[in-house]
Amino acid sequence: MNVGLLGAGRIGSLHADTLGRDPRVDHVLVSDPIAQRAADVSDRVGGTVVEEPAELLSTCDAVVIASSTDLHERHLVMAAEAGVPAFCEKPIALDLASTDRAIAAVEASGTPVQMGFNRRFDPEFAAAREAVRAGALGQVLLVIGQHHDHQPPPVEYVGPSGGQFADQLIHDFDLLRFVTGQEVVAVNAAGSDAGMDMFGRHGDTAVSVVTLWLDGGTMATLCGVRMDPLGYDVRMEVFGTEDSIAVGLDDQTPIRPVNAPAPTSPHREWLPRFGASYAAEMDAFLQVVQGTAESPCTVADARAALMIATACRLSLQEGHPVDLKDVS
Repeated sequence: MNVGLLGAGRIGSLHADTLGRDPRVDHVLVSDPIAQRAADVSDRVGGTVVEEPAELLSTCDAVVIASSTDLHERHLVMAAEAGVPAFCEKPIALDLASTDRAIAAVEASGTPVQMGFNRRFDPEFAAAREAVRAGALGQVLLVIGQHHDHQPPPVEYVGPSGGQFADQLIHDFDLLRFVTGQEVVAVNAAGSDAGMDMFGRHGDTAVSVVTLWLDGGTMATLCGVRMDPLGYDVRMEVFGTEDSIAVGLDDQTPIRPVNAPAPTSPHREWLPRFGASYAAEMDAFLQVVQGTAESPCTVADARAALMIATACRLSLQEGHPVDLKDVS
């Protein structure tokens, strides 16, 4: 099959490499507003540069949307209207109205779409989900999640990113639903720029803590930190009436036990920690395109995660808990 790639930046480049290695993919078509970036990625995978997204969609069997966030909605609608199965990086858009417009186009076309929440394909998070679904933990009482970046993003990234909830913690909101099988009904969010003006001047946070109430009676606390001196730290602890488990806790976890040395080779970036999950999600998408599997992460899942992020933003601004029914 011929697979198109809209966006040849950091994540698009990663997907291009995965597609270029896959025997099911005959050719990769690359489009990016920065011509040299498109050419570099295309040359590396033996692909072809296609200048206009519309032209690319007219000649491919499937498309991977890895363009800038502000273009996701437009490109997803274009793919739906062209009848091209699409993989779309999160989020569809930064607001629910735009998200709903894209979802309406997808539903009208009947074209399969898989969203890019790669951590669902991490073996540890998948194992946690199976343990919960099998009842091995009993009733799930509490989930605690940590998401620490090693270094802050570039200054120019902060403004258009949508903020810490919609950009960083949206992965954790999705994982909470994925692992527990429950829906979030209310949130209470707090945060601070922690003296990092690059976030403060955009009304964004560098440190945030969210308490979440789930419809099955479980409670959760998710924490986000934009800078961790020891490395890249993504963990989840799930506490039940019969057992408790942890995801992301090993000798590479960038946290130092008190009175003990720091880990010698902690995770420093997201790719070493989750590289395999990116490959696995693309494998799943190609199965969707071939018609041998259903989408494992739908546009409805993307909307649910954005609803939580939107409620968190409102809670932070207004200083009180917010019911999700008030933002839907």
